[in-house]
Amino acid sequence: MRKLIFTFLFGASALSMSAQDAAPYRSFSPADQWELGVHLGMPFVNGDISPKLPGYGGGLHVRKSLDHLFSVRAGALFGKGFNENTKDTRSSDISWVSGNAELVLALNNLIWDKPNRKFLLNGFVGLGAVNYTTNYKNVVVSGSTATEGEVSNTASFMNGGFGLAYRLSPKVNIGLEYTIYSVFGRPGDLLDADENISSGTSSTTYRDNMNYPHLTINFNLGGKDKVTGQPKPEPRYWVNPLDGVAKAISDLEARPIYNNTDTDGDGIIDDIDQEDNSPAGARVDTKGVTLDSDGDKVPDYKDKEPYSAPGYKVDAMGVAQVPKPNFVTEEDVNRIVDAKLANFKLPSSSVTDWFLPMVNFDANSYTVKKSEYEKLYQVAQVLKSNTALKLVVSGNTDRTSSEKYNNVLSYNRANAVIAHLTSQHGIARERLVLDWAGEGNSIINTNGANATNRRVEFRGAKAGDADKARPEGKAGTGSIEGNKSGF
Repeated sequence: MRKLIFTFLFGASALSMSAQDAAPYRSFSPADQWELGVHLGMPFVNGDISPKLPGYGGGLHVRKSLDHLFSVRAGALFGKGFNENTKDTRSSDISWVSGNAELVLALNNLIWDKPNRKFLLNGFVGLGAVNYTTNYKNVVVSGSTATEGEVSNTASFMNGGFGLAYRLSPKVNIGLEYTIYSVFGRPGDLLDADENISSGTSSTTYRDNMNYPHLTINFNLGGKDKVTGQPKPEPRYWVNPLDGVAKAISDLEARPIYNNTDTDGDGIIDDIDQEDNSPAGARVDTKGVTLDSDGDKVPDYKDKEPYSAPGYKVDAMGVAQVPKPNFVTEEDVNRIVDAKLANFKLPSSSVTDWFLPMVNFDANSYTVKKSEYEKLYQVAQVLKSNTALKLVVSGNTDRTSSEKYNNVLSYNRANAVIAHLTSQHGIARERLVLDWAGEGNSIINTNGANATNRRVEFRGAKAGDADKARPEGKAGTGSIEGNKSGF
């Protein structure tokens, strides 16, 4: 028993190792397109009552290949057929609605001379279900004494047939097909309403068949192959089974034959050598051309200075003709520097070139928030570092209250900032010019509350700038309340 187990494990291990060493298999059958078809024809019932042509019918189908020979097809059919005897008065007409699935065989796709078939001979068999209604006259149906009426049945059937298709393009083909439908059971002898019953029994001795000769036009539909990213090819039953192999062989045959001849011995084969007579020992680039590293038109193997200074003429040996330099003394350098410094002036700074922060306020308030103290400290440092500098302090509001109310609020905000700079940082009052703009100088154009518009901003004072008079309105004690209708 142990020997048997050992033998089994050894065989499984060997099989696994051989499978791992096998080369990956290359498929020549990529995902292909679907076929959508529309068909029109003249159905008729071949039964106890002679068919009266023409009938009419039509339907749809979809088809998908399984391989180069077999495919599956699902479809639906509506048809109308007529039967009438010329020797007696029996007549009927049938309305047929069915759906079925078929296995289709491409009978002539084992020919290897062309990439695609021009004509395709198809044979097919299938199963399906039908609901039909037959109206009859002068016919006695088994179990009834009436000679005029209606027979309606739902039953299953088997169908088969053949067809010939012609390929117009990779996207469209047309075909002629003939299909016969044979309904199972007793309904199969009632397609023309005349049931053929043998004497003394209820067994059927003759079966009616639905015949459907028709013309079909078919369209190939599909997106891109997920593996290759290329558009899907037409259904495989139109394609030579060896097409992929033939193309691969043709590509191999079209490749140039490798020739490793190197006439000048520079290490570059003649097939890609652009200079097949390079001097022995000369360095060449990847295309076999003699190197000229400095581009002076003297090849490196002759050049005594293969990296000459650019911009100078070279002699026959590739040496650059660089003129001797005129040496500059320390006195010359000092004299040049002194002359430059004599006319050098430092640029004067201007407050217009600086960035001065804005101070923001809560809604309906002119109290300076502690979060804004750092900004005012920065402004104070600028003023202390530039004793001749004066700033205009301009108050602003958003548009959530009346204009009169906002004018007073903007005045109070500018006044609060000036008070903070003078009391907390010792800035002289005369260096600060009070200005206010109310809601008329918004940064963000909105009628709602906006923190950006509730601000005090600074700019350098110009000649003639002076404190702006306080607007009319309540004084307030630290915050003001109001609305758009006024105080």
